[in-house]
Amino acid sequence: MKYIRNKSSIYHKIIFTISLFILFFISVLTVKHIKNISNSTKLLMHTYEVNLELEHLYSNIKDSENDMRGYIISKDNIYLILYKIDIKNINKSFSIVKKLTKNNVNQQENLESLYKIVNKRSEHIAKYSNLDKNIDFLKNYDFKKNFKESSNLLIDIRIKLNDMVHNEQSNLTLQNSLYDKQIYFTPIITLGILFTTLLLLIFTYYKTTKDIDKVQAANVKLNKSQFLSYQAEIISEFGTWEWNFNSSEIIYSDNLYRILGVEPKSFEANQDNFMKFVHPEDVEIVNTIFENIIVDENLQHTHFRIIRPDNTIRMLRSVGKLFTDNLGNKTILGVTNDITDEHAKNELLKSNYDDLLKVNNQLKIFDESSKQSEILGKYGSWILNFNTLKINYSDNRYRLLGYEPQEFEPSIDNLFSYVHPEDKKTVDKAFKKAMISMELPSINYRVITKDGRIRNFRTIAKSYIDLSGTQNMIGTTRDVTEDYNKSLQLKQRNIELQKHVKELNDFNQVASHDLQEPLRKIQTFISRINEKEKENITDIGKEYLSRMEIASERMRVLINDLLQYSKANRSENNLVKTNLNETLRDSLAELSQNIEDKKAVINYTELPTINAIPFQMQQLFSNLLSNSLKYSKTNTVPIISIDYSEITAKTEVVLNDKSTKKYYKINFTDNGIGFEQEFSKKIFLLFNRLHGKTEYHGTGVGLAICEKIVENHKGLIFANSKPNEGAIFTIYFPVPIS
Repeated sequence: MKYIRNKSSIYHKIIFTISLFILFFISVLTVKHIKNISNSTKLLMHTYEVNLELEHLYSNIKDSENDMRGYIISKDNIYLILYKIDIKNINKSFSIVKKLTKNNVNQQENLESLYKIVNKRSEHIAKYSNLDKNIDFLKNYDFKKNFKESSNLLIDIRIKLNDMVHNEQSNLTLQNSLYDKQIYFTPIITLGILFTTLLLLIFTYYKTTKDIDKVQAANVKLNKSQFLSYQAEIISEFGTWEWNFNSSEIIYSDNLYRILGVEPKSFEANQDNFMKFVHPEDVEIVNTIFENIIVDENLQHTHFRIIRPDNTIRMLRSVGKLFTDNLGNKTILGVTNDITDEHAKNELLKSNYDDLLKVNNQLKIFDESSKQSEILGKYGSWILNFNTLKINYSDNRYRLLGYEPQEFEPSIDNLFSYVHPEDKKTVDKAFKKAMISMELPSINYRVITKDGRIRNFRTIAKSYIDLSGTQNMIGTTRDVTEDYNKSLQLKQRNIELQKHVKELNDFNQVASHDLQEPLRKIQTFISRINEKEKENITDIGKEYLSRMEIASERMRVLINDLLQYSKANRSENNLVKTNLNETLRDSLAELSQNIEDKKAVINYTELPTINAIPFQMQQLFSNLLSNSLKYSKTNTVPIISIDYSEITAKTEVVLNDKSTKKYYKINFTDNGIGFEQEFSKKIFLLFNRLHGKTEYHGTGVGLAICEKIVENHKGLIFANSKPNEGAIFTIYFPVPIS
């Protein structure tokens, strides 16, 4: 993260730079102006100096002339000494003037000419200094000639000096003009500088005032942001921290202390104190975090755990970025979140995602199995959108019509085009009704497939609203041609069965009346022979007669048992509430003589009331009690116990049912001779006997009747036994769902 300068600050710097440039420009102009004035002043002074020095030169030349004249007149050597001094001063003045006018070519030329004139005059005057003092200068022709030339040269000197003075005067006039102009513009420039400076000051004050207002507004906004940030940290469960690399100072926000489970500012923010909260298993991770911050000057998203003072474990996530301010100070600004709840949700989401994948796989399997089921079950599914009246077919729905999947675009119109002409009215009426009632009851109709075959279809559908709120109807169409053909066969067989039942009823009528009538006559004649002719019959005849009597009795019992079995086999549906306690009492009364003869003990508990056929229940109980009495041990009192309980199917192994369906469980337990467990199913077969006719009388029909009665009541019967240890007959009747 880099320091971002405020636009206003940049703007101020631009203005400041421009102001400095303007001030610098004005200063340059001012300095240049002052320099020009200074140069003008210097030039002016230089002109005065040149003029002054020219005057000195001319004065020295005149002095030298006067001294020489004094010498000539007085012959006094003092004048000659003064003359020599004047010559030196002349040379000195020449040097000064030459130096002062070195940059003026014209003056240099004038000075050169002047120098030649002065030298020439000096040569003439020098001749006077060596003359004989006795010479009469007034009469000397050479003297007069030289003196005259010397005077003329002096005039030339004066003229040349005047030229030079005039030249300097012209320069002085020009410099004075420039100086006057510069002096004229000086107050204007000064006022301009002052005015410009004043404008800059006013503009700076205006911008400063405006920026102060902005700063104040920004401070208000910053205070609001700090308050919102403070509240956001609390609500969002995160805290901020700063690590200054220059000073190694670490600062925590108040909420970061709260995340650690302590009060704000309750300890000094540093690495050692922070490590006291870190989970022991994550200490190495956090140490690596601190090392990476120092090396990389950055912190990527990192997760670790802490232990609060109340021993609660929290999951934290930290991230940080390098911030460099305009002074080059480096600071890591970081945020630490408490993501414990988020972590738990992510784990749950991950678990749910895994479950979703499993469900998705199961849905794929279900979808594939559904497709296979449609093929095996010869049915297809479809969905009708009530808004668009568009129909979507499953793949097998196309196959039922003899087409490949997606071979045509399904619609209500082409749906009716496949319906058999004789059934179109029925289907059309059903669909119109379905559009109103939003439900299509089961309808049977015929279709003509692509290859011209006539097939029988059954369709059923119900409406539903999908996630988008659209009303749809989902339905299944099954090819029931085979079922239809089988139903026709079943109807034919039912007709045949009804015919057989009528014949069986006729047989029962014959068996119960016509067949028993001759048997009764045989038994009557046997009885009369025993009463009147028994004494006249031989012993062999008596034995034959006894066998005939026994056989006829067995015949009668067998016919009665067959009639009972036939009645039990023709189950009636008129079930009524039957109190099994009353049923048991009726059976005990029916068998009372046999019970008394056997001296049997009958123990029983309270039995339930069930929906049953009363006379079949009494026959069931009577047959089971009679069976226990018949197969009791010799010289042992028969003990028969009857108990009842209500059980759940999944608790009874013999039921082979893992459901929670409830049953009435009734046990008939005796202490008789018992039997091998391998015969536990065989004993319920018709005419099946485990003992000979001479050992125990009976026809082998009683237990078969018991099984048939139990089956009529949708129950189950089982037998458990061991030889000489008695037997247990267990009956299960389903408990009706209330």
